[in-house]
Amino acid sequence: MTRIMTFGAFDLLHYGHMRLLQRLSERGTYLIVALATDELIGMGKGLPFYPYAIRREMLLHTRYPNEVVPHGGQPDGVGRVRLVAGKIELVQHFEIDEVVMGDDWLGEYDFLKPYCRVSYEPRTLDISTTLIRRKAAIGG
Repeated sequence: MTRIMTFGAFDLLHYGHMRLLQRLSERGTYLIVALATDELIGMGKGLPFYPYAIRREMLLHTRYPNEVVPHGGQPDGVGRVRLVAGKIELVQHFEIDEVVMGDDWLGEYDFLKPYCRVSYEPRTLDISTTLIRRKAAIGG
């Protein structure tokens, strides 16, 4: 069984997220989403639109992940990846074969290569949570 993991906030779940999750579920036989906790998100760019429990429920309703687990803790990373030890711990705990992220994170997760394969999938163009937030702020 191939075990794949991805990390993210998955706030304002959109079709770009859905396409990524679908591709990942087709690559492995077991997909685990490590979902950022509200506290972890709040340390960076403010609280998420939806709390953790609702984001988790929405992900599970997509039918793609086999499991959604919390991802949080004290930041210990430099740059965009704020939590390094916690990611390594999850990869080891769940015996992950491959971590896959969107290519907007290219190279940022390479620190996991001693523990599993790391790859980056092309992101869906013209959609992001940031874009949705901007459009909502100006009324479309």
